Amino acid sequence: MTPPSALRFVPLVTAAVLLGLLAVVIPISAARASAPAVWLALPLILGLADLFLVPAVGSTARPLPRGLSPTDAERIASGVLRTVTWLRYALAVAPAVFGFVASLATGALWPYLLGIAFAVPLLVFAVYPSARVVRAVRLRLESGGASPG
Repeated sequence: MTPPSALRFVPLVTAAVLLGLLAVVIPISAARASAPAVWLALPLILGLADLFLVPAVGSTARPLPRGLSPTDAERIASGVLRTVTWLRYALAVAPAVFGFVASLATGALWPYLLGIAFAVPLLVFAVYPSARVVRAVRLRLESGGASPG
C-alpha cells in the first residue's frame, strides 16, 4: 500500500503556503499588536483539540474482511488511506484558517501565529503519509486477518 503522490504533496505544500501567508498577515498586523482574547481562543482551542483528534482519525478504520482478492484489498486500502489523510488534513488546517480570519478581522498577528503553530507540525508529522502513518493504517486494516497487498 503506497500513497499516491498527491497525498504526499498536498500537506507539505499547504504547510509552505501557511508559512508564506505570513507575508500577507505581517503588514496588516503592523498597526495593532494584540487581539481580543476571544479571537485568540478559537485557534488555540482548535489547535489543542486537534492534537488529540488528528492522530485518532483512522484508528476506527474497519479491518478488511477475510477472503478478499489482492486487487480488491489494495483498492479498499488505498481508499481508506486517502480518506484518513484528507480527514486529518481538514482537521489540521482548521486552526490556521480560523487564525488567518481572526488576524484579518482584528488586525493582529497572534491569532494566525497560534493557528500555524498547531497546523504546520500537524501537517508534517500527522497528516503527511510517512511510512509510520501508512504502517499504522495498514496494521489496522490487517487486524482482521486480510492483507491489503
